[in-house]
Amino acid sequence: MRRLGWSHLRNRRGAVSERCARLAALARPALAAAAFAAVASCPVRAQEIAREDVDSCLACHSAAMDNVSAVDKDALARSPHKDLVCQDCHSSITAAPHTKEMLAQKAECGTCHPDPLADYMESVHSRPDKVAGDHPTCQSCHGRGGDPHAVVKADWPRRQTTLMCARCHAQNARMLRYGVDPDAARSYRASFHGKALLRFDLVKAAGCVDCHKHHDVKSPGDPAAPTNSANAAATCAQKGCHPGAKLNFAMSGANHLQLKLKQSTLLRLEELFFRWLTAGTMLFLIGGIALDLRVRVFTRNPVPASSRVVAGVVALSFLSLAASLAMAFLGFGRPRWVGIAAVALMAVAGLVWVVTRPRGAPAREQEYARLDLTQRLQHIMLFVSFIALALTGLPLRFAGHPWLAAMYEAIGGIGVARGVHRVAAVIMITAWIWHSLDLLVRWKRAGFKLSAMTMLPTLKDLQDFADLSKYYVGLASQPPRFDRFEFRQKFDYFAVYWGMPIMVFSGLVLWFPIFLGNMLPEVGISAAYIAHSDEAILAVLAIAVWHFYNVHFNPGDFPMSYAWLTGKKTRSQMEHEHPLELERIEKES
Repeated sequence: MRRLGWSHLRNRRGAVSERCARLAALARPALAAAAFAAVASCPVRAQEIAREDVDSCLACHSAAMDNVSAVDKDALARSPHKDLVCQDCHSSITAAPHTKEMLAQKAECGTCHPDPLADYMESVHSRPDKVAGDHPTCQSCHGRGGDPHAVVKADWPRRQTTLMCARCHAQNARMLRYGVDPDAARSYRASFHGKALLRFDLVKAAGCVDCHKHHDVKSPGDPAAPTNSANAAATCAQKGCHPGAKLNFAMSGANHLQLKLKQSTLLRLEELFFRWLTAGTMLFLIGGIALDLRVRVFTRNPVPASSRVVAGVVALSFLSLAASLAMAFLGFGRPRWVGIAAVALMAVAGLVWVVTRPRGAPAREQEYARLDLTQRLQHIMLFVSFIALALTGLPLRFAGHPWLAAMYEAIGGIGVARGVHRVAAVIMITAWIWHSLDLLVRWKRAGFKLSAMTMLPTLKDLQDFADLSKYYVGLASQPPRFDRFEFRQKFDYFAVYWGMPIMVFSGLVLWFPIFLGNMLPEVGISAAYIAHSDEAILAVLAIAVWHFYNVHFNPGDFPMSYAWLTGKKTRSQMEHEHPLELERIEKES
């Protein structure tokens, strides 16, 4: 009998054959297997399939059948293979119904793509599976959702490729079966490259394949691997990345900090130090605020310039803030909403202050100078640059929080934010240097007397701390009497001088990572990142909580102390805050 193509079979006039052919071509997907059985029982069997007759194949294969997934016609039409016919890949399928011998031969991508296949066979991904499906295959990477017919074009966006790699490498059980650390994917996400690419769509940021390659992925222990210590510098220095990079920069661990922490005891100790420094400092500061508010709300001592109701609402606001910080540190609850409640309560305190404040013009009081114009300008430069640094730094540090990431988008993206961050850093460094030189000039004018350095800690500060603690817990009836600067102000001041060198020098390392990273030890850049990031968090928390309370939000100065703007304090403020200095001024006059 003459062999007929599938398209000829549909046109054959024999009644039985035509009925069988129509059954095969027009059968519903759920009856596809039955259709093949019907064809097999027809007088015309194992009919030849014309190479070009794709529609006849899809008549049955447009739905799942016999443990074979359906062919998505639309996805196939969008793929690079859209102009191929079925037998270009399935060359063994020459007739229907398909014989066991035909089905035994599978489509091989390497037939058309021999070079990628050769690279793949040399990679770690070609190792035998301990659990079926553990290692990636052509279709699991290139087929959308694992569909071999929905092949994605080879020129994938770097972000999509990286997410695909992370999908498998973040699976703990799968990675541990082959001795691969699953923190690799998580630590990349936490790196600058990971945040810039995955969160802020900076498409030129490095992804997985830029360092590890595509098909020929090798273990870092393999001498041929681009991430091996022998090749890492060249990998980082490749065109478009970090020209001039050397070994110490390349092995710094900046892209996989968590992995570097596991290798370096020094880095783990540094991270632990900053973590407990931040937690301990904030507990101490918030405890002091709580005790101060307890006295202002529940004792009968006068509360200047504010009411006891305002003090109570401020206390609730700071209680909410403390709860929010505790939730964030311990990782439970919804700290963001509790923090929003703290801000809302502070706004309520402002409204209460507006409603309850005395009407009419306040009595004119004598004012005393606290800060001259030079000091006020230095302070303005400091807090303006600090706010800009916080607003452009925190969204990168906490890139997983959508509302912080939205701040980057609002100012024009990560590129603009990085520019603003660096300009603000220059302003802050300028203010720091200016203030330091100004201190030396003032000290010289005072004849280099230590007594002229009124910010230096003294034994009286220790005594004042002890006396104020007694007052807060009810063991003393009156607080201590302070001179020009009290111990809390000195603590605030020297916290800046403690943090400034850390922030400046670590920031410069991150700003010029190649120039400085090449000269530093291998852990230098990672150490700079930890110090810069963690010290910044401590600084923001201390300013937002401790400094703002003591200067503006405590009920004695609420809603703001204007000394930063005018440089002056009224007599009543001086009597309450700096009585010893007021007495000395009046004696000298």
